[in-house]
Amino acid sequence: MLRFLALLCLLYCAGTMPLRAQCQPKPAWQARLQKISALDTIANQESALQKWVTGWQRCYPKADSVYVDALLQLSLAQFYQNDFPAAIGTAKQVLPLYQQLTPALRAIDLVRTHCRIGIYYNSNEQNTEAIGHLKQGVTLGKTTKKAEKYVANCHLYLIYAYFVTGEIEKALTHADMGGTLSLSIGDSIASAKIWEQKGQVLNEMGRHREAKIELEKAIRILRHYPNEWFSLASQHRLLGTILYALGQPDNALKELNVAYRLAEKNQHQNLSDFLNTIGYHYYKQKNYQLAVTYYQKGLEVDKSAYSKVNLYNYLGRTHSRLGNYKKALSLYQQGIATMFPGSRPTTLVGLPPAQTIRSIYQKDYLLLIIQDKADTWLDWAKATHNDTVRLKNALKTYALADTMIDFMRWEHTGQQSKLFWRSKTHRLYEQAIETAFRLNDAPAAFHFMEKSRAVLLNDKLNELGASRQLAPAQLAQEQQLRQRVADWQTKVATEKPNTSTYANALDGLRTAQEQQEAFVKNLEQTNPAYYRYKYDNQTISLSQVREHLIKRSASLLTYFIGDSTLYALSVTPSGNKLLRLPAAYYTRPAAELLAFNANPDALNRQFTHYLTVSNQLYRSLLAPLRLPAGRVIISPDGVLLPFEALSTSATKPEFLVNQYAFSYAYSLNQLFKEPTDTGRKPGWFGQSGTFLGIAPVGFSARLGQVPLAGSDEVLIRISSKFSAPALLTGNGATRRAFGEQAGQYRIIQLFTHADADSTDREPTLFFADSTLRLSELTTTGQLPAELVGLSACKTGIGANQRGEGVFSLARGFASLGVPSVLTTLWNVENRATYDLTELFYTSLSEGLPKDVALQQAKLAYLADADQSDQLPNRWAGLLLVGNAEPIETQLPLDKWVGGFGVVSGLAGAWWFHRRRQRPR
Repeated sequence: MLRFLALLCLLYCAGTMPLRAQCQPKPAWQARLQKISALDTIANQESALQKWVTGWQRCYPKADSVYVDALLQLSLAQFYQNDFPAAIGTAKQVLPLYQQLTPALRAIDLVRTHCRIGIYYNSNEQNTEAIGHLKQGVTLGKTTKKAEKYVANCHLYLIYAYFVTGEIEKALTHADMGGTLSLSIGDSIASAKIWEQKGQVLNEMGRHREAKIELEKAIRILRHYPNEWFSLASQHRLLGTILYALGQPDNALKELNVAYRLAEKNQHQNLSDFLNTIGYHYYKQKNYQLAVTYYQKGLEVDKSAYSKVNLYNYLGRTHSRLGNYKKALSLYQQGIATMFPGSRPTTLVGLPPAQTIRSIYQKDYLLLIIQDKADTWLDWAKATHNDTVRLKNALKTYALADTMIDFMRWEHTGQQSKLFWRSKTHRLYEQAIETAFRLNDAPAAFHFMEKSRAVLLNDKLNELGASRQLAPAQLAQEQQLRQRVADWQTKVATEKPNTSTYANALDGLRTAQEQQEAFVKNLEQTNPAYYRYKYDNQTISLSQVREHLIKRSASLLTYFIGDSTLYALSVTPSGNKLLRLPAAYYTRPAAELLAFNANPDALNRQFTHYLTVSNQLYRSLLAPLRLPAGRVIISPDGVLLPFEALSTSATKPEFLVNQYAFSYAYSLNQLFKEPTDTGRKPGWFGQSGTFLGIAPVGFSARLGQVPLAGSDEVLIRISSKFSAPALLTGNGATRRAFGEQAGQYRIIQLFTHADADSTDREPTLFFADSTLRLSELTTTGQLPAELVGLSACKTGIGANQRGEGVFSLARGFASLGVPSVLTTLWNVENRATYDLTELFYTSLSEGLPKDVALQQAKLAYLADADQSDQLPNRWAGLLLVGNAEPIETQLPLDKWVGGFGVVSGLAGAWWFHRRRQRPR
């Protein structure tokens, strides 16, 4: 027995002796790891690293930093061979090791691991997962010593990740954060790469001069690092694109050729991108044959799916310009098929299903090719005498592009990102409306007009509707998160860029935005009603609009301003008419008319010329549509224009206010869409009063505003027409008092100052003690008022965001769910404004619709005004935006009490009469 056991022991030792011999001390393993990185090919490195990892796992059951280094080195080798799933899987083996941090593991490596995984996911077109790990790297890096280098790298790839998904605002935030951080640690290479990414974002936004500065800084640094040729080639290519946009085509081509030679010399794996860019340069120069040559050459060397999509798209676009429409459509189909692995090109009219498109990673690539395909159908139809079949194919393709824009909009959270895409897609809607015009398809034209405007406003109102599905605790949390984001935005705006305090403010803003986003995403998943309200994208149809107009005995004029063409659609209870005319017929005289009204002296001196301009606008836009006299709703594109100040005569003032009661709407969808739940409290005690009047009269000295003498007296007279009114005047008209009481009244009237212009300067409303900015106004929840009167200068003015509209104080109140706003377009004269407002509320209290009440107020004012006070700048600047229906000026309880009093009086009179008739 003993001999048998000894034999077994001998056999065991003999079997394990080689294994034990391989388990060298850890320093020897570390030395072997360093030697592996010097092997000649990535494939050999990967093979050696696989053996190293297997051997280590056999010898050392507990992981340490050397083992983590090996795993990350192995994942990098797999990444360089484009095996992204393997790279992700290998790097993820590190994460469980950090469930409990031990002295053998370095905290910094966890930051590095998350950053690497994010990069790998990004390359594998899994952007959501990429952003999650990159953000985790940034968060962990804030509390980890010496992790700044890896955090800067996380920022670098977050810029790209957000850029490809259209989140321009977030991309710029991470560019600023990463740039500041990399400069602070002296990492010039990381700084250069971040400046390149920032330049790409700025260039896409049309901020070409700023983009050029960023690229030139990057190139000055990286030209001294031969191993950074990859980034340097990309920077020269981007600089060439920027220089072309700045009107320097020759210099642009030089940069593009430098980039191509650098990429070709070093065998860039996406060499086709450089050929594509040179081809596009020649395309813009209208050298289509040379453009095709470069595109074809790019297809021959292409290795990237997205590069191939771009090449097919640009080839198709070029053949379309050459009149080879069928060839162009075939190329688009090949590009679309490339976006969907495993699919084949379909017939020329084939389109991918909308729901399939929703899962695509870089939707901007697909949107571009779908839009170009629609444009080609339209061009082909125009070249063949408006071929109906081809026009219908174009319309169907534009409809798919419109659906894609909805998907992209839902994925964007920042307002600047959404505005960027609204502007970028404006031309798509112009082409779609032109197609509908050529088909004489008024319903389709109306649909695309509506989809082109005030979408962000509709989204905001949808969010308000969604918020009404939340519990009180959730509402409070939502408000708190929204306010926190607003506070950090203010902080960022006041700090100097590229400083530590600025970086801290950016970081605070990013954290607040992520907390708000996480809260909303959780609600979308756990609350079906919230999701349904927030993403309700149904648009009102033309037939539904006509039904609303019939009920109101009203007409509609809606118009769209394109690059060179204006489309106008009139809708009356009896029919509709679609009109097309050069955009200059409207834009130039409209700008001149507004300029006249903003300058009373010029208007007085050149009133005859003013009549000529206003009559020109009338003859171009209104006369051909022949709207019947009465109530008219105007749904404009961009700035508000006072149609009541247009004249039917070029020689004498025959203003349209005499024939029409105008109201204005940011969109018909917002105006007529019936909410499931208005959020306003019905019943006897819905609100504590009907009317809240606010008139600071005087202002804090630091605000620099002149007093508004007499405004409080006007408010007193107006308030007498309402039941249970409340007034905040003088020192009581504070910002805080407004915030506390505004939600308790159906009508809010402000006599104050406002400041706004058409630049990016933010519109501001003044109270006795302080101001309220537009961004602060829109961070609050719903305001249950039914009418807000903004009798202050320029409350309807703001920056005109193309594809969305004017961001004014009036729009800000509309975004709080206020259905009607009384607003102004220029510096209004105090006395005239007081008189008009008082006359308006007098007519409103008599039960008239708001638009008719305002018309009657203006007519009554003109009837008593002297000649100088009849100039349009005195009375035409006060406009009604939104719902024009009558408003109840008495509380239900007051009406009941009044009715009871009437009934009691009648009963008493009857009793007294009967008593007198009794025989004595």
